[in-house]
Amino acid sequence: MNDLLDLLPLLLFAYVCFQVGKHWGFYKVSQQMLNNPEAMAELVARVKDIRDEVEPQEGTEMSIERVGDQLYAYAKDTGQFLGQASDLASLTRIVSERFPEQTFFGTISRDNPAKELVK
Repeated sequence: MNDLLDLLPLLLFAYVCFQVGKHWGFYKVSQQMLNNPEAMAELVARVKDIRDEVEPQEGTEMSIERVGDQLYAYAKDTGQFLGQASDLASLTRIVSERFPEQTFFGTISRDNPAKELVK
């Protein structure tokens, strides 16, 4: 028990140092953003470009809507109905079975009620 009590001040000191370092890092980043917003905007643009390179989006973009407890998938460019199901896994399975020769991709925006079904 004494060994654990001897370790307590060291653990507390390590925790305080971690918190100070974390807040110092947030402070430095916020200062960089305030002092040089153009550089930060350029950095964000570069990250988006890298993300687009990493995530090639070939195929048909899907739009997913939630109505009640059902999810509905539509082709975003044409509005064609692709399928419906109660969960995302079933919906993707149904769409791929209906259109085996096509590739689909898509995102669910944060404000879309279907987002809460994605874990």
